Amino acid sequence: MIPPLRAAIHSTLEKDPGLAGPLIRLAFHDATTWEQTKGKEGIAVTTGGPNGSVRYELDWNENRALSGPLAIVEEILEQTSPSITLADVIAVAGATAIEHAGGPRIALRLGRRDVNSADPHTLREPMEMETERSKITSTMPSPAMDSDGLRLYFGKRLHLREEEFVALSGVHGLGRHVTLLGMPKSCLKNLTRTCLEEAPQSLPFVSSSVDRFSNGYFQYLLRWYDRDIQLGDVAFIPTDVALAVDPGLRRYVKAFARDEPRFFRTFARAYQKLVEVTATSSKRY
Repeated sequence: MIPPLRAAIHSTLEKDPGLAGPLIRLAFHDATTWEQTKGKEGIAVTTGGPNGSVRYELDWNENRALSGPLAIVEEILEQTSPSITLADVIAVAGATAIEHAGGPRIALRLGRRDVNSADPHTLREPMEMETERSKITSTMPSPAMDSDGLRLYFGKRLHLREEEFVALSGVHGLGRHVTLLGMPKSCLKNLTRTCLEEAPQSLPFVSSSVDRFSNGYFQYLLRWYDRDIQLGDVAFIPTDVALAVDPGLRRYVKAFARDEPRFFRTFARAYQKLVEVTATSSKRY
C-alpha cells in the first residue's frame, strides 16, 4: 500500500523537482490547525490537525498556490491507494518530498481520518507574550512572528521543542517564492489568487539549494547574521531572521549548520510529531 504510494510520488517529483516545496507546505498546513484546549472539568478538547481539511481551506491567504499540489496528491491517491485517507497521503507526500530532495527517509504512522469541512482559522484561545509580534491568533503560522511568537506557536501550541521547530524551519531552504517580475500590469493592479498562482516567474528562497534539502539554509542564516551575503542570495522572512538574532535559537542554527546528520535526525523527529498527532496505527511505514 505505502511502497506504491511513495513510488508514485517519487516519479512525480522526478518529472518536476520543484513540486517538493509545495508538497511539504501542503503537509505542514494540513497539520498546523491542530489545537488542544481545556473543556469542562479540565478535560482536553482537541480540534484540527492532519485530517485533509486543507482541501476546504484553499481560500485562506496562507494556502494560496496549494490547489495545484493538492490536485496532484488527490490524483496519486486515486491511482495508487484509494483505501487510505487523503490526510495520510498528504503526510506521506510531504515526507517523500523531503527524501526525494536528498533529506532523510521519514517513516510515518497512518490511520488519520478525513473531515468534510474546514478547520477553524482562528484559535479558540489566542496567545501572546510581551511583544506585538508574539501575538498568536491564527491556526496558520504568521511569517511576521518574532522568537517569542515562534515559541508560543510551535512550542506551547504544537508541543515541539525549540530544537525541533528550528529544524522544521530548515525546509525554507527548499523551493521558490512568487516574484512580481514579469507579471502582467493587469495582475499588478489587482493581485488576485489566480495571478499569484500563475505567476510567470518564481525565485529561490536560497539560491544555492533550490531543489535540494540540506543544512545550507542554516549556513546562509549565519552568513546573513554576519552580513556576509550578496543581494539575491536569499529571501528570508521575519521568522527566519528571528532564529538568527535570538541567542537561544541561534545555538541550534549553529549546530545544524555544522552537523547536517543532526539536522536530518531532528527534522525527521519533528515532522513525525507534527503530522502524527491524529494518526492511529501503531506501526510506522
